[in-house]
Amino acid sequence: MENIIGEILGGLRFKRIMEFRNMAVLPISHNINYDIEYITLKEGLDAGTLSFHETNVNGSVPELTAVNTGYLPVLILDGEELAGAKQNRAVNTTIMIPSLSKVNIPVSCTEQGRWSYSTKTFMDSDLIMSYRIRSTRSMSVTQNLVKEVGFFSDQIELWENIRTEALFAHASSPTGAMRDTFEHLRPKLEDYVKAFPLIEEQNGLLVFVNGNPVGMEMISSPDKYKLLHAKLIRSYATEALYKEEESNVTEEMAINFIKEAAMCRFDSYPSAGLGKDYRFIGNKFVGSALVVDGNVVHCAFFKKEQSSNEYPQEATGMLDSRRRRKFRLNRDLTNGDLVF
Repeated sequence: MENIIGEILGGLRFKRIMEFRNMAVLPISHNINYDIEYITLKEGLDAGTLSFHETNVNGSVPELTAVNTGYLPVLILDGEELAGAKQNRAVNTTIMIPSLSKVNIPVSCTEQGRWSYSTKTFMDSDLIMSYRIRSTRSMSVTQNLVKEVGFFSDQIELWENIRTEALFAHASSPTGAMRDTFEHLRPKLEDYVKAFPLIEEQNGLLVFVNGNPVGMEMISSPDKYKLLHAKLIRSYATEALYKEEESNVTEEMAINFIKEAAMCRFDSYPSAGLGKDYRFIGNKFVGSALVVDGNVVHCAFFKKEQSSNEYPQEATGMLDSRRRRKFRLNRDLTNGDLVF
């Protein structure tokens, strides 16, 4: 495993830095060829070969049933949201649903005020939860995996963070739906999508906000990344809307980010779908990767938040929640260090 992640991080190629307002994006690509075929969540739903249902008539908040009747596995990214059924949910970790299978997948509720059927099944919300929420939720999922209780999140913390983002965005929702905040912000978010167009051979990105690195994302296939690019830009652009400052980004800063990420400790767990789920933790980072048949299908590293003065006054609810819930591992995730 060390060699796989080391090759990915060490073999990344940076393209020209793009900047818009207080956000900078370095498109990334790599020269490793993968031999695994799959489709995305949207492709599966559009083809009618993928569907999601409540686990039973009563439903279960932290789980959904995914049914894939197609002949290719389906990749669902950490944080992708599904809308419908008894309440909207977001996937807790990146999962690859096997072909011709039915699998229960771990999810979090992103709509606190509804528990009644709006539709029988779910549709794609066309969003990935914000970078800020993905980062803290990744920490809580890793903590629960360490405790051997599965891919569960801190649902109360998640609801608090969704509520705080809505307050800051001055968005309202009768059911406290995360999706309503995104729709409220969509005109501003689309400005960022237009400012950071997809480039040739791109299969990932490294994002800076206010001159600080916040996260990196990579998907094995450039063709599949193309279908997720806009979703990912919106996810990170929400961070740029919190507080706008001057930005000065260099390639050296990107290289340092990758080097520091490569120093994270890690452990692996059987995925809810195909492959293994690797969880990363370091002094400055939290992250995860899905590895299927030796292929790193998706890899993400998020920068941990360091101090409260980085956030707007309106977001104090989120900050207080995070102070109360300090991330502590109750065992050492040191099977080895990544090779860089």
